[in-house]
Amino acid sequence: MMSKYVNHLLCYGKGADTVYQQNAEHLRLDSASPDTVLPESSILLTGGFTTILTDSPYPVSPTLQLNGDLAAFNENEMAAIGRAELIRANSQSYRSYILEPDLRVAVLSTDSVALNAFIERYGSILHLEPLLIKEYAPGITTAQELDIRYSNGRYNCSFMVKQPVDHDACTYCGKCGPSCPENCLSEHLFLDFSQCTLCKACENACPEQAIDLHTVEKHDLVVPALLLLSGTEINFSSRINKEKIFSEKNLEHLFDTIYAAQVDEVITWNQDICQYSGRLGIGCDVCVSACEHQALTRDHNGITIHHTHCTECGDCLAGCPTGALQYTRFTDVEFIEYFSNITLQPGTTIVIGCEHDLHKFWWKNTNRSFANTLFLEYPVTSALSSMHLFFLFALGAARICILQHQEDIPALLQQQTNLVHSVLSALFGEEERIHILQPESLTKALSRPLQKKSLYPLYHDFSFTNRREKIAHILSFLCRQSKKKQVRLTGAPVAQFGNIHFDTDKCTLCNACVGECRISALTADSNNFAIHHKPVLCVQCGSCVELCPEDAITLQPGLSLSPTFFEEKKQAQAEPVHCIECGKVFGTKQSLTRVMTVLTKKNLWDSQNDLLSYCDTCRVVKIFEAHNK
Repeated sequence: MMSKYVNHLLCYGKGADTVYQQNAEHLRLDSASPDTVLPESSILLTGGFTTILTDSPYPVSPTLQLNGDLAAFNENEMAAIGRAELIRANSQSYRSYILEPDLRVAVLSTDSVALNAFIERYGSILHLEPLLIKEYAPGITTAQELDIRYSNGRYNCSFMVKQPVDHDACTYCGKCGPSCPENCLSEHLFLDFSQCTLCKACENACPEQAIDLHTVEKHDLVVPALLLLSGTEINFSSRINKEKIFSEKNLEHLFDTIYAAQVDEVITWNQDICQYSGRLGIGCDVCVSACEHQALTRDHNGITIHHTHCTECGDCLAGCPTGALQYTRFTDVEFIEYFSNITLQPGTTIVIGCEHDLHKFWWKNTNRSFANTLFLEYPVTSALSSMHLFFLFALGAARICILQHQEDIPALLQQQTNLVHSVLSALFGEEERIHILQPESLTKALSRPLQKKSLYPLYHDFSFTNRREKIAHILSFLCRQSKKKQVRLTGAPVAQFGNIHFDTDKCTLCNACVGECRISALTADSNNFAIHHKPVLCVQCGSCVELCPEDAITLQPGLSLSPTFFEEKKQAQAEPVHCIECGKVFGTKQSLTRVMTVLTKKNLWDSQNDLLSYCDTCRVVKIFEAHNK
């Protein structure tokens, strides 16, 4: 009954209000018990840890537990934290299911005796798909021209199989058997091609023409794993994923991969703000490069998430500059909304950790209290982006401690913290305000006196469009608080920021660049035939450079912490072309000149019959008039 005792609760109050409840003695929630203090129907949320409160009928909040036991918040502040936690818990929605074990394995061998022995031993345990690479044996497929490819977590085996006997046409008259001089056609209609001389005696003996020694069929076999028996060698492509290609020597590793698993589809992808173009195969693919588990792949639709491979390491989430990838356990918009419900006191230290690490810290420090500290449970801290960190500092945080139980700091998390450090140092001369440490080191870190102050005035904008827009808004706010008005940062920390330069002599305003800029760093002004660029939104994906047919665009990486970097600027403008017949605007002078130049070089331009100077409607009329003449 231990799981029925709690100490921190968010409950219904009067009317629609919610109140925070705490007792010096732990409350027992079992309504059948005389120890019950509150009716279960009044409880909305309980503090605690899910590994202890395994059967709680209410949402369990480690954040409420730690702040109630270790921080110094009053009752109203704890109620606000409880309400924020309740909203967060009720906002989570994702697909979850049990994936049954897939027992299929393609077993490849050059030795039929060894393959039959393996089938005899493991055939009742695994769903085996035996393939002989050499030799021929009854009941086993011999694969010729074997081609193995990997896609979506499966091995696609394509091969040719000799099928000399048409079983639909065969009447099993038995005339082919005695006709074979090599005795290679068995009573089971198995033909051993290793003995066959292709004399065609069997073909000639068959009255139904059911035998053709040259018939082959293409077979496709899709399996989750491959097993190569001893002595079998296959030259796999260097691009193929060998994670589930096993040998007879490491058979135990194959069995380690076969199990039922719960799959939580907690990573989502929004094509509308993703700067990778699957159709063209260009743009930002930081997430794919960051994923070591092949859970993200590129295809013609964009980015595909393979949830069965995802370990929720968080690398892809931290690296995504636009927020196209979201973590549904705590999305960007939920993070912003969370702090709109909490009044963060200036100078607060914020400790962010997963439940495992916070539980470990709580267990060793229940006899301590940490003033000016907010504890926040975040499922995977390596998924934190610069947006989260900039936002917290702008709200008034003086220091952020991120808990990581692994020794090596994730590269993408380190990159995000380096970016924040670089900006704060450049604007305010601050030393490091973010500390990534293990739970064992947190007590000592929190005991150090905090000399740093928060930024004033504090940021109070809780609106949200997307991650990049939010970063832009916060950076603009921070720049206005700084006395330094012209600061430019370059190098790895700010690699996903920058300007672009248009060669106006080359640009024809075809708008190809604008079409692939989904984050709206580039926009078209159709009324004035202009292209505008907002540098702070640009992630330097390079799509515009790749698409420009005139080679008129170049990237200029770097983050300029100055007012102009946050303003929309006109990059190119064209002179409109008017139809010489009706006066309608139908294009730009640059594009028309470009077309005329190309046609002239190919001797396809008739200057006497200048149809290109007419709009679409008038051009058709002129063509018919010329035809009638």
